[in-house]
Amino acid sequence: MSREEYKTFWRMIINFLDDFRRNPNVESLREINGLGVVQGAFYAALVEQLSNEYNFPAPSWVCKEEYFLKEPAFPSGLKGEIRIYALIESPLSFKRRNIFICKNTFDRC
Repeated sequence: MSREEYKTFWRMIINFLDDFRRNPNVESLREINGLGVVQGAFYAALVEQLSNEYNFPAPSWVCKEEYFLKEPAFPSGLKGEIRIYALIESPLSFKRRNIFICKNTFDRC
């Protein structure tokens, strides 16, 4: 993924997350087609995580095989020792999909 594609994806995730937190509802947890393999798995993990946080039933689409990675992914470009923290801190919905993020990934100012 190019740097520009990464920025575009991350902007989409942050906008989705901000909109959802302003107005949490099950209808907004819909599948997005056309995402790359890692991006789709990341989005599915986020939707599952939000479903758990807000006590919503997770949409069935998040369990599709295509949203589970065979190889570990560190989407934020984490390198070195910081990957150890991501391995430990990742929420279960991300770990199950072989995606590793730090606990502050979605913190906003």
